[in-house]
Amino acid sequence: MKITGPDRISPKSVQKAGRRRTAGSGTAFSEALGEAEQKGGSAPVSGAAPLAQLDALLSLQEVPDAAAGRSKGLRRAEDMLDVLEGIRRAILLGAIPAVQLRSLAGLARDHRTRADDTRLDDILGEIELRAEVELAKYGF
Repeated sequence: MKITGPDRISPKSVQKAGRRRTAGSGTAFSEALGEAEQKGGSAPVSGAAPLAQLDALLSLQEVPDAAAGRSKGLRRAEDMLDVLEGIRRAILLGAIPAVQLRSLAGLARDHRTRADDTRLDDILGEIELRAEVELAKYGF
């Protein structure tokens, strides 16, 4: 159909109203439908899946993954390194603030109770002991 302007249609593409299709000319659809029925029709409907699978998925989501524990450990280690860096700067300036020593001892004590590794637990114990000794040495 060619449109040459507003409300103008080329006369070649317009069909006359008098011509109608016969009823038997559209049998391709019904033939395809009949072939589909002969091939076996539709698959039977299966029953609903049990809820046990859903329960298993939900319980799997509740299990903490190894990456979450590792990221918590890294965050705690970074906190401790920040406090140690502050103490190092204070030593270079000639004075160690008691607040930083108490913070270091508290972090070491807190991390030691959460550590699953015995070697790490020993190292944290030594850090805590050294911080407590420094506090006692300065009379805090």
